[in-house]
Amino acid sequence: SGICKYYINDLSFKNYLYPGFGYGLGYKLENIVYLELHRTGYEVYVGAMRDKEVDFVAKKGDRVIYLQVAYILADEQTARREYASLEAIQDNYEKFVVSLDDVNMPSNQGIRHVQAWELTKLLKS
Repeated sequence: SGICKYYINDLSFKNYLYPGFGYGLGYKLENIVYLELHRTGYEVYVGAMRDKEVDFVAKKGDRVIYLQVAYILADEQTARREYASLEAIQDNYEKFVVSLDDVNMPSNQGIRHVQAWELTKLLKS
């Protein structure tokens, strides 16, 4: 049995049910990343191994990418948690952490940080 997650195709429904800008920003960003993966033709899965979860395993043709989504990597603990799931994967497919941080973080053990507004360009490359 795998992990089941649900995403909505129109975030205005969630905004109506839970008004307020700050409510659930991490979830909203994860939902947007899911929609963008789907829109650009990727098959999207949730990844799980032992006690870790990868937000998305996306496949398109021969390309496989792993993505972790975080609203912001505000502190060392958050960054460590988001990168740890990807570090546990022992293959050579691309691995990314997507966030809304203003500063683009350096690569860490082959895992690249992507600012959310750059995601479409990355997916089309």
